[in-house]
Amino acid sequence: MPKYRCPYCKQEIKELLDPKCPHCGRVMAMRNALRDKATAAAAGEKHRARRRALERIRRNHEHQLQALHGQLPPSLFRSPTFYLGAMAVFVLVGVLLFNAADKSSVRQKESPSQRAIRHVDVLAEALGRYHFHVGAYPTADQGLAALVRDPGVPHWLGPYINRLRSDPWNTPFVYEPSEGKTPTVLSCGADKQRGTADDILPDPASFNPGTSWTNEWVTADQRLIGVTVLSEDPAPQREP
Repeated sequence: MPKYRCPYCKQEIKELLDPKCPHCGRVMAMRNALRDKATAAAAGEKHRARRRALERIRRNHEHQLQALHGQLPPSLFRSPTFYLGAMAVFVLVGVLLFNAADKSSVRQKESPSQRAIRHVDVLAEALGRYHFHVGAYPTADQGLAALVRDPGVPHWLGPYINRLRSDPWNTPFVYEPSEGKTPTVLSCGADKQRGTADDILPDPASFNPGTSWTNEWVTADQRLIGVTVLSEDPAPQREP
């Protein structure tokens, strides 16, 4: 505790409560001392408030640890709500597993013709998106490879497919542009001959995928992070 001395009578003052000396009665100019005392009191109160806040944090932390490591109350297992919630979780997990297995089974049972139908629809949709961005379909020279690699045209925002493959019978898909009309894209089917009954064409509606995707369009390599976009056809050379 600080001690003070009267500048007039030189008497020691143990506790400074008033600017008037308790010995000689004269008023002392001790505003600085009083201010120092008030500052010290405020600092002490601030320190105590900080300690109280830390103590509250510590108690809350201990309560949370007890809640995490504590045993479940026995009454929980007698509650119908607990069993209903557990059953709902098991049903949801079962449905998800069944759907995943069902999709895998369907994909394994998919015939070559069904796979070709799916592929030509994907190509038609990609051509529709290409046309939306570029303003025209790929030329005959550019071919379907323009869906994978930039053929050097303005506003190209591909790749529009991840990879250009042959059809299920290892035959390249046929692509023929038509001036001012929807292009022809098809699989020659199992006989690998163009113009026969087993030719597989896309649904005409696939060429117009709508505009709901345009606002948040991302390219194929952005949709599948880490997948390298390749083409089985050589990329066309850009003109200088």
